[in-house]
Amino acid sequence: MKAKRLFIIVIAFVILISGCSGPKPPEDEEDEEEPIEEIEEIEEPPGFVCTLTGLKDTEEANVKQRPIAVMIDNEINARPQSGLDSAEIIYEIPVEGNITRYMGIYHHLPSEKIGPVRSARPYFIDKALEFGAIYVHCGGSPQALKDLSTLNVDAFNDLKGTPVFWRSTDRKMPHNLYTNTKYMREVSETKKLENKSAPEYFKFSDDFSMPDGAYQKKVLINYSGYYKVSYLYNEEEKVYYRFINDTPMQDKETKNDIKAINIIIEKVGIKVIDNVGRLQLSNIGKNRGYFLTGGRLIEIEWQKDSRGGKTVYRDLKGNEIELNKGITWIQVVSVNTKIDFGE
Repeated sequence: MKAKRLFIIVIAFVILISGCSGPKPPEDEEDEEEPIEEIEEIEEPPGFVCTLTGLKDTEEANVKQRPIAVMIDNEINARPQSGLDSAEIIYEIPVEGNITRYMGIYHHLPSEKIGPVRSARPYFIDKALEFGAIYVHCGGSPQALKDLSTLNVDAFNDLKGTPVFWRSTDRKMPHNLYTNTKYMREVSETKKLENKSAPEYFKFSDDFSMPDGAYQKKVLINYSGYYKVSYLYNEEEKVYYRFINDTPMQDKETKNDIKAINIIIEKVGIKVIDNVGRLQLSNIGKNRGYFLTGGRLIEIEWQKDSRGGKTVYRDLKGNEIELNKGITWIQVVSVNTKIDFGE
């Protein structure tokens, strides 16, 4: 009798526990933990900085190359030129006859055709010396040829048979002499001239910046009749498009527009020194000028203490200017050259 009562009590206890626990929810209603989404880190591609543009190159050997300064024709029969779109820094400076000439500084960007190549002038040599560059030309003024010898400048001169040049058949002499970076690098290595690297020349801003100056979308530099240079700022692309006599400039081969991120206008004293009309420039010392980038304009002062010394560009508070990363055009003008700015 006792065993029967005990059995009944156990059964009742089991039923009571089952009733208290309640129904078990179906498995598909159970809370599921949401998977944690893994954020993939994107590694910035390795890059080695070109000190002349502030831009990166994937090959360290490219940015360790020695700068090469090439004299480039700007007479009407030489237009459009080849290779200006791949120079890191380009100078435009007056020469005799109320014309101008270019000198492109080539460093890490390759170019299959550069030219037409023209002759040397002393003040272009002064600029090339600032970069420790190999100077590439075809002949030159008597003073320039003397300077190249006296200053022991490493140079490639077509008149001395340096095998980096060729003449095209689509233009007449003297506007048909060309070179390229491949030939120049090969000869430079053969002659063991790759013994210098590009200097720390400009200061570059980490992020795109605009100087604290007036907004000026256009600039017109009136060198002379057929040498009126203008730039027009494109706000979306943050670059200046370059024009010659109101015609957009393009590379002859690539058809690329000629553009600049930075424009420096350097005012110098200029005087005629002989009956041929050759010029002497007061490019050592200091004077004023302008700096344009990001659509903004400020007045600057430049200073160069010796022929091989670096030209330093400062704002009027004495601070060295900061450029945006990219191509820079330097317009060397007479102090009397008319320059127009506009929105």
